Amino acid sequence: MQNLARAVLVLFGLLVLGAVYLAFSVEDSKPSVPLAAEDVIGTWHGDLGARLVVTADGRARLTDASGWTCTPTGQPAALTAEGGWIMDRHSDESPGILIKFTVDGPPPVPGCADWFTVNGTGKGGTTGDGSDVWAEFLGHGAAERFRRTATG
Repeated sequence: MQNLARAVLVLFGLLVLGAVYLAFSVEDSKPSVPLAAEDVIGTWHGDLGARLVVTADGRARLTDASGWTCTPTGQPAALTAEGGWIMDRHSDESPGILIKFTVDGPPPVPGCADWFTVNGTGKGGTTGDGSDVWAEFLGHGAAERFRRTATG
């Protein structure tokens, strides 16, 4: 009987440790400072060759983004598109912006939208220079990671 009580106590202790670990790991994944427009405005370069320019007046231009299906043919291809953006976030994902694109090409060309999620703000950590910041599109070309050009 004493062994059963010890086993239950050990299992309870492990459960508490697991819950504490989970609470701290979820807390650390969110930026300590809320994302602001100045955190996303600028030129972002993807590691697969895409380029996203986000301007202060609410416009965005994406060029050479591979694997998108909202193209004139509907087949996965490199995308060049223009659109508008707003601060937004998709459910429990990292904060970011919602971009609604109009695709370049002969009419009729479908439009598309995606969340550009930003991980980190560059305001925390030891350097504060933004070197820890990266971003990605959730639905289209999510395999491509973007980094923003230094703004000086």
